[in-house]
Amino acid sequence: MAFFEKKLNFGERLCLRDVKMEFPNDNIQQLFKAAENYERSSDVYNAVKLFKKIIRLQPDWAPPYARLAGLYKSRQDWKATLHYSKKAVALDSLDQDSWWTLGIAATALKKWRIGRSVWTKFGWTAKPKTLGCLRLQYDNRFEIVWMQMLDPARGMILNIPHPASDRRYRDVVLFDRRNVVGHNIYNKRKVPVYDELGEFKRSLFQVFSCVLHDPAPDDVKALEIICNNNGLGFEIWSNATSELLPANRKDPPEFYGPQWLEQSYKGGALAAIAAQHEAEVLHALNSWQIITLKNYSGLERHQ
Repeated sequence: MAFFEKKLNFGERLCLRDVKMEFPNDNIQQLFKAAENYERSSDVYNAVKLFKKIIRLQPDWAPPYARLAGLYKSRQDWKATLHYSKKAVALDSLDQDSWWTLGIAATALKKWRIGRSVWTKFGWTAKPKTLGCLRLQYDNRFEIVWMQMLDPARGMILNIPHPASDRRYRDVVLFDRRNVVGHNIYNKRKVPVYDELGEFKRSLFQVFSCVLHDPAPDDVKALEIICNNNGLGFEIWSNATSELLPANRKDPPEFYGPQWLEQSYKGGALAAIAAQHEAEVLHALNSWQIITLKNYSGLERHQ
């Protein structure tokens, strides 16, 4: 772990690489470029096959291990990701990307000692209420939800995602803090958005929805407060997130979600409530009816 334990100047780094790595011959370089071309064209099968062939021919060269670790990470095969990222950093301790991939794989597999060691060496310290956004993609659409970052690879969902996403309120999911795919514009601030890398821990909360009849913004706020006071999740599914694509395609997109206080709910609002038991939802809605004198209908539990 020389990279993290000691600051090296450029010359020392080159010397360290020369000692630890054997540089490939022209034939190996050609095979590596061919494997990269397969990877770029999304031909994962042939890319993996060729990278593994390179490893058999030159087992002391780090790059093919690193590329395999990245490929298996994209497929959420965490055991293979851990194996190849460990090989990559053993051969090239200066490869920060492989160290980072190793941290994600170790976290996904609950190998806490390895994960904490990697995150500490990158300077990560747990900060309460560190927020980010997650992009869930399903059924040819996307949904932006807020999450509390637990570490650089795990976040807890704070919204109630649509049931089609197969994610729940307070699910803990995997993500890559280095891979920002866009920004959520909220209160004139840019909040980074990340893609989900799979579920880590399933929440015990169930999801319920109902239609609130002609609520004013204050009525919606009242139901939100009731739910928060009772430890329940609350969301207005009527609110959608819009995506603004930048003129320069190299720039990440921006996402805009309307703030519900500015909404008009003529005709009704589709509300979602997350709870462990239906009785908790009924209690919250009954309290809301008494306070606001408004009604709801169509209470439904989602699997």
